Amino acid sequence: MRSLLLVHLKYLIKRKREFLLVGLSLVLTILLLSIALSLLRIIGQPFDITFNNLKASEILLLFDTRDDDKDKITQWFSKQDEVLGVSAPSPYIMVNAPLIHGEREIDLSVQLTEHNTGRFTQDQIRILKGESNEHPNHGEIWLPSHFERSFDLQLGDTLGLSINGSLRELRISAFVVDPHYLSAIFNPTRAWVAPGELPFLAPLSELNNNMIGIRLRDRAQLDTFWKRFNENFDYSGKSLQYPLFKRAFTSLYTLLSSVLLIFSVMGLLISLLIINHTVSSHVLSDYKQIGVLKGLGFTPGNMVTLYLMQMGFLALLALPLGLFVSWFVVRGVVNWIIEPMGIPNFTYDLSTPVLVSFGITLFLIFVVSFFSARKAGLVKPVEAIRNSFQANGRPSKKASKAFSSSWLPLSLLLGERFLSSQKRNLILMGINTAGIVFVVIFCVNIANSFDKIHTDRTSWGFDNADVVVNRSNSVVLALKHGQFMEMLEGYDDEIRTISPYNYTNLFMLSQNNKAIKELQGKVYSRAISKTGLENIMGNHPDGADQIALCVGTAEEFEKQVGDSIAVFIEGQKTVFSITGIYQDVGNFGQGFRLQEKALLELNPLFEPQFYGLELYPNVERDAFRLRLENQFGETIRTELSVEERKAMVSMVMNIRIAVFTISLFFVLVLVLIIYNDQNIYIQQHKISFVKLKSLGFTTKDLRMILLWKTIMSLALGMFIGIPLSLWLGPKIMNFLTADIGLVRFPFIPSSMGMVVSMVVLFVLGAISTWFAATAIRKINFRIISNL
Repeated sequence: MRSLLLVHLKYLIKRKREFLLVGLSLVLTILLLSIALSLLRIIGQPFDITFNNLKASEILLLFDTRDDDKDKITQWFSKQDEVLGVSAPSPYIMVNAPLIHGEREIDLSVQLTEHNTGRFTQDQIRILKGESNEHPNHGEIWLPSHFERSFDLQLGDTLGLSINGSLRELRISAFVVDPHYLSAIFNPTRAWVAPGELPFLAPLSELNNNMIGIRLRDRAQLDTFWKRFNENFDYSGKSLQYPLFKRAFTSLYTLLSSVLLIFSVMGLLISLLIINHTVSSHVLSDYKQIGVLKGLGFTPGNMVTLYLMQMGFLALLALPLGLFVSWFVVRGVVNWIIEPMGIPNFTYDLSTPVLVSFGITLFLIFVVSFFSARKAGLVKPVEAIRNSFQANGRPSKKASKAFSSSWLPLSLLLGERFLSSQKRNLILMGINTAGIVFVVIFCVNIANSFDKIHTDRTSWGFDNADVVVNRSNSVVLALKHGQFMEMLEGYDDEIRTISPYNYTNLFMLSQNNKAIKELQGKVYSRAISKTGLENIMGNHPDGADQIALCVGTAEEFEKQVGDSIAVFIEGQKTVFSITGIYQDVGNFGQGFRLQEKALLELNPLFEPQFYGLELYPNVERDAFRLRLENQFGETIRTELSVEERKAMVSMVMNIRIAVFTISLFFVLVLVLIIYNDQNIYIQQHKISFVKLKSLGFTTKDLRMILLWKTIMSLALGMFIGIPLSLWLGPKIMNFLTADIGLVRFPFIPSSMGMVVSMVVLFVLGAISTWFAATAIRKINFRIISNL
């Protein structure tokens, strides 16, 4: 055993540079894997902790008291065994006009709700920053904590709210943790004012909206409980439920963690190939020494154990280091996530993901090292001592013939000979390089796809409107739909298409005609095709009995094009035929589309309230919005398109940062691979380099040979990796984004981005090779005498 340790120590010192590079690749690999597993494990915990600590309701009912009796609803829920608590009704008004902060607008709808004493026992609100009062004071407003980060608001700022044509100013006195609206993706969001404040802001005749929260003993019973409620009530209001709140908070982080997990697995495979190549190369370089050691009494098992000790020692140094760094990274990410949630002393257990990452990686390292080192046990001592080296293979005749043109540089020809002389090494390098190129090109194209959300918005489920106009019905002299359409058509030199629509709700019915789920969808007055929207299957609805379902809804109810569905809409039961299925990220894959004629048969007074305006390319959007607002005043308000809102822009930026970081990791791994490969190659072919030096080749000439070898190796990897990334990348994203309503991810390759990436990889590969080739200077004729 002592002799094994001495030989092991000698090899570690002799090959410290190679082992350092392999160790760095292992650090990066387990770093990515541990981060991905840790985030996937704990990403939902901050939400659940906040939701439970603040005694949040699993169901929020939002309804008009003229349509639904709040007392009967409250009494029914209070009598149910599954219910832990029912909150007191909270009146609210909707503020749909942009919020005014100084000279800028915050394009976000707000549910302005009175904060009452019932909030002390259920649906509590935690003050994160601001004055610690029981309620907001008169003239004050409490905002969700993410407002501070997203819109650069400060305590004491004045926020203007346009209510019934008048601008009401409220002072921001606190940023609060609202368990139902933790995500900035929600629109509308919720804000709080003092008890009894709403009558000062709006006429009593308009204070008809109420909100009730229902807290369950076991949220696993949510679906069955909700079905029973709909069987007992013809409820016409809206409901927001726990799964929606949690998905809104976790969807982005889960998507990024899943992408990270996939590429950490790829990184692990690449690291294992590096280990296989390193051990195999060491066995080849140590061919004579192995023979000598066997002649001294070392058994085949001893030789295999020697190489296992080398990789095991390296793994036991590198893996804990990577896990240590990952702990700080995960901690930083989690702290950033929980900062607007104000969770005191948030603790989480990373032992499982750490142990899984460590155990799997260490086991695979030993397995790969064992099979790679088995060749050392098969070496025959006499043959090894006599021959001093093992045959490394011969250049490919076909490749040599292809590169035999006399006009090619001699360094290029020799680089091809060196590359093709070791077919196994060529295959391993090709796989490694192709895998890294795959990841880098994938990241470039994913970042580009999210960047193009503005120009390819219809593929995400957003229409092609550059400006959305909301026609107000609450002002005294409200515009009629027909009148407003005539005025808009007067802008025919600026507006390409006008798409009027409105929102409506319906209930999906079971076979026994009981409501089982509420959905919100859009009703269009004109052909849906004019909005630029498309279906992934079938066609847009055109008749009064036709409907298109969003992909998540269709999957949940197992519906296909041609099927029929029974629904309760506008107080009536009706049956629609499904003509199409579409995707929409805006509502996590839930919803429907109808034509106006379907609603007119049920409600002759139905009118569109929203107008999507697609402008000509030469029209400046902001200036056009300003002209509309100046002309129509309080009778309308204009909105940003969904993909231009702050939350969506922030999401796109976060994804770009994440994929850029991932690509940097893999570029660094590629640089390490190239450097290590060239270093090993030089050690294995010292005699070849001595012979070339004897023929007059300078150190610079030999470095150029290795440079061409690297360039051809990279070219081979790109030849494989780029088409593979373009083919497999969309399929990976389809799988990862299906949960948020995208079963066909809008994958848009970036030609410029791919070209720049390839150039960067070539440049970094060349630099890595050039520095690795400095070892050639130490090669001289005395090496032959030492063999």
